[in-house]
Amino acid sequence: MAMQLPTQVFLDQSEAFSALSMVKEETGQPNTVRFVIEPLPRGFGVTLGNALRRTVLSSIAGCCITYVKIDTQHGLVPHEYEALEGVLEDTIEMLLNIRRIKVDLRSRENSQTIRLAVGGERVVTAADFQGNPEVEIYNPEQTICTLTSKESRLEIEAIVTRGTGYKTATELKRKDAPIGVITLDCNYSPIERVAYAVENTRVGSATDYEKLTLTLETDGTKTADAVLGEGAAELRRYLTWITEKQSAMMSYIPREMPIDLELRAKLTMPIDELGLSGRAHNCLRNANIRTVGELVELTAEQLMGLKNFGEVSLREVVDKLAPMELYLKEQE
Repeated sequence: MAMQLPTQVFLDQSEAFSALSMVKEETGQPNTVRFVIEPLPRGFGVTLGNALRRTVLSSIAGCCITYVKIDTQHGLVPHEYEALEGVLEDTIEMLLNIRRIKVDLRSRENSQTIRLAVGGERVVTAADFQGNPEVEIYNPEQTICTLTSKESRLEIEAIVTRGTGYKTATELKRKDAPIGVITLDCNYSPIERVAYAVENTRVGSATDYEKLTLTLETDGTKTADAVLGEGAAELRRYLTWITEKQSAMMSYIPREMPIDLELRAKLTMPIDELGLSGRAHNCLRNANIRTVGELVELTAEQLMGLKNFGEVSLREVVDKLAPMELYLKEQE
């Protein structure tokens, strides 16, 4: 009975690539989405998962409040350690609350200013910032502070900037900043969590394929779809650069020199054809030296180190190579 050829096994990676699919799964948790990519050749699950995870965590741009100026009924607050009269929270706690405000810039500009001016006994929230059409606040319910007196007055001027990664106040502080401008630590990344898992998956009768599950959770200022798209685009940008750079390098490689057929014939000649004495020939054969090319890669010292190979055998080898214009390798 004739054997039947397999019909459900991928023959190469190109066929596996053409069968790739990505499914988006809702997790039931806010701002959290799961992406399932399969089938991937063995090893590509970790390769893609780790690359996407690290790129998403480090390279996705976001926005946050970076510089703050606070003014009360008692005047400008000079630094974050100043005590605030008429305010329940201290300055540091107020600044931490301001850092929790989730913002985004709608325009292409990298900074915008928002302002707040309130008074009286009340709770101050992010919704009290006066509308700036270029800035969107995603959690207007975020508490900033609590004013405890009817005479209390609070004015805040905040600058929203765009960036990537985590930047400390020391890194962001401007030397020319006027007195009263307080710089905040900024976590620009809109990513709350990113994780990946790799499992085996079956394609027909083939079991050596992988399924990549990528879980993304954002802070709500960007969707998981947008984050994955931006991360993949950033990764592709670097891979494209490598491809183009390699192509440019290849174009500068000089043409190979013409092959010397006569030299090749000499180097591929078996040592049996050199006409060596039995002693010299057997020493070389025992050392697994089969061709003239292998022989000329050795130095005289290395030949002399072979068992039973003496000076007479060495002179014999040198004399046989000389008419062919070949020589032993020089001592390094």
